[in-house]
Amino acid sequence: MKCVKESPSKRVYQAAYQRQASCLGGLLTFMILPSLALVWFSLGDRHFTCFRVDQSAVNCEVFFKPLLPLPSTTKLYKDVREAGTKTEITTDPTEGTTDYDYYVTLKTSAGEQVAWSASSEREAQELARRVQSFVNGTESQLLVDSSKPSVDIIIFFSLLFLSPGIFLLISALWCRRVTLDSSLYQIQEEYLTPFGSRGQKTYSFRDVQQVTVQARTDSDGDTSFSVEVTLQSQKPLLSISSSGESEARAEAEKLGQLLGRPVILPEAKS
Repeated sequence: MKCVKESPSKRVYQAAYQRQASCLGGLLTFMILPSLALVWFSLGDRHFTCFRVDQSAVNCEVFFKPLLPLPSTTKLYKDVREAGTKTEITTDPTEGTTDYDYYVTLKTSAGEQVAWSASSEREAQELARRVQSFVNGTESQLLVDSSKPSVDIIIFFSLLFLSPGIFLLISALWCRRVTLDSSLYQIQEEYLTPFGSRGQKTYSFRDVQQVTVQARTDSDGDTSFSVEVTLQSQKPLLSISSSGESEARAEAEKLGQLLGRPVILPEAKS
């Protein structure tokens, strides 16, 4: 935290966005966005259509128009001779669950291919029956099935897709502020958010135990200094980073005088 406002009777300290929240938002973004992107790419209008090329030849196609501004795709199945169904069973031994996927298949000169997914075995059989009836009939065109995402699904995935960014934005605008006011002999702690102040707490100067200058040396031998204000309950109230020992000492002295509390300095190395 750093001092953002100073007067003879008041000092205001404010921290930037919450580091933990930012890290969590980044993790959510990394974990969720790829999966949501795949879902978004799969959303769109699909049409399963068969049409008669001549009396003895039928082609079918699956047309997909993405919800996103991307090119449409068409999968063509030439010389369809027969329609069938296929069921894929996937078992997860760790969860103890079994999933069933149902498909409509088309037999062509190139072999049997999966063309369309269905929600149930009964639906797959009904769609396959319709295609087979068309192959054996005389109609010129048949819309076998179509699907498009509902408004509810679009809204749901839109909110999921945007949620990591919203979380990061709120995190960036969320900061902690501590105001020390000697005229009221009290300390106010609060969190500033885009929706106003939250989590307000008030302490008396009597609740402060001490002001300490901390010196920490890392593995490279570099020493950093900070000023720590601790409550009687041992809860840390303020942690102020300093560029050097003299700056830390000066900041600690100001806080000690304002709070009327002792200042503990680091022990001198012999």
